[in-house]
Amino acid sequence: MAPENEPHSEGEEEEPPASPWLHPDDRLWRHPSEVRTNPPSPPAPPDGFFKRAFRSPHAGTWFVSALSGLVGAFVAIGALLATGEIGNQVAVVQKPPNSTVPATDPTKGTLLPGPIGTLGLVAPSIVGVTVNGPNGVQTGSGVIVGPTVGNQSYVVTDDSLFTTAADNTQVQVTTNWDYSTSATLVGTDPSSGFALLKAPLPLKDISAANLGSVANVQTGENVMVVGSLPEAASDNVPNFATGAINDTLCFIPPANGASDAMYSMLVATLSLPQGSPDYGGAVVDGGGNVLGIAHYVQGAPDDVLYVAPIDTVMAQVTAMIKNGQVGSYPWLGVLQAADLSGQAAQAVGLSGGVQVEAIASGSPAAKAGIGDNDVITTLDGHALPSVGVLVEWLSNAKPGQVVMVSWWHSGHQRVAVVTLGVQPPTANAS
Repeated sequence: MAPENEPHSEGEEEEPPASPWLHPDDRLWRHPSEVRTNPPSPPAPPDGFFKRAFRSPHAGTWFVSALSGLVGAFVAIGALLATGEIGNQVAVVQKPPNSTVPATDPTKGTLLPGPIGTLGLVAPSIVGVTVNGPNGVQTGSGVIVGPTVGNQSYVVTDDSLFTTAADNTQVQVTTNWDYSTSATLVGTDPSSGFALLKAPLPLKDISAANLGSVANVQTGENVMVVGSLPEAASDNVPNFATGAINDTLCFIPPANGASDAMYSMLVATLSLPQGSPDYGGAVVDGGGNVLGIAHYVQGAPDDVLYVAPIDTVMAQVTAMIKNGQVGSYPWLGVLQAADLSGQAAQAVGLSGGVQVEAIASGSPAAKAGIGDNDVITTLDGHALPSVGVLVEWLSNAKPGQVVMVSWWHSGHQRVAVVTLGVQPPTANAS
């Protein structure tokens, strides 16, 4: 490159070098045009190569040339560092052979990070939860769903940890960085299976979870459950299990003396390693977005996990923070349902819907004439392609809201205007 005060004139020919150029393989530096994209590795030098080189008549010239080249290279690198040119470059690293490429989510068109990458995204929002109550010490996990004023953060966990809680019950949370502090129980919601805690956490060490929506969940979608180690919440290294969400909307009747049933629970089938994640952990999609909270149900199979949908949970978290207690749930009356999609939907001439498996007797849906095996297709003018969309819709609805419902019954479409009621503590199928 010519100096700035001596520009190189177009058409001016450069003088040829005083001596012929060495072959590229004999030089320490090559012009970029001489470098191929993937140059082959040079063959290993024969035995005694360096000895012969230094014994040759040109050894002194070769050594001085090499030393001069190295000095020149260091000077050039120093100049680039000083001008910031190197710092502004981005290195391009080729993918090694047989390396794993993260999958692409076909519904979102984004590159997913894979299980370990997802774990890294979720870990800062996971805490261990220790409850010391009348029945001794119980441990579980929790999910940070948002900081408040100052350093106070809200944590959602499984309400099963507080079924025997008393006024003197002590609660402690431990962050991913082994910071432990006392927490306050704000309240529980038996119908959705979650409890809300408040704790002073160092914001520099934690982050609120990225919240997703079950409306975006597809049948068979891969999920992860991320929690703290089950051995002890104080040893809070997050662990996880992988599995898939299924298409079922579940109603769980009251058990063990409880007065409240559980509504609108989803189900995940897991491949559980030894020492599965604690209940109260985060159920997340491939991008690390929280879809729900893991809930313990006594007697459930080992590979089945019940999930409190994050849409329902957060609607009630907002009410609990504002009013100190959960609000009233809107009531349509669908107790059990499953997605109707793909070939099954096409066979009955539908693009999709929610197939009813159980309706609560006396509910608004029952009064409208919706029964078992009917397929609900729209609510209030919005398509209803999955149980996840139904749950998300109900989380934003209000008791007393008047809506139009469309459904298919025995091959015929029916429409009715329905007034949503207030969800009762429990219900019976019609």
